[in-house]
Amino acid sequence: MGEPVRIADTSFLYALFSSTDSFHAKAIEAAKVAEQILVPAEIFSETIALIHHRQGHEVATKAGDWMFAQGNVEIAGSPSPVSERGWDVFVSGRGRLSYPDSIVISWCEARGAAPLAFDAAILRRARK
Repeated sequence: MGEPVRIADTSFLYALFSSTDSFHAKAIEAAKVAEQILVPAEIFSETIALIHHRQGHEVATKAGDWMFAQGNVEIAGSPSPVSERGWDVFVSGRGRLSYPDSIVISWCEARGAAPLAFDAAILRRARK
């Protein structure tokens, strides 16, 4: 059994949908064992935009459709406290974290969850 909820980052989601990504196999395995995956709306937007840019509209549409169809995937807008904490994390990161990365960290803190990410900055910060 996986952890109760994991917070998805674009690094994980892009790897999941891109067979040429070096983390593709790891992403598939992580997705199989995750009981519940929360995708912050900011991360959903960033991921779909990245897939669209790199692989085209059809692939981006299929990725979004897949996420919406999964019973264990929740795409959620960030409530104000999560957004505000995300902003604080972003500012205090002094350029080491993007705002979407900061939102993932903020959701992890709010839910007591681990990130689903391959981004070293998120993983380092989430371990603190």
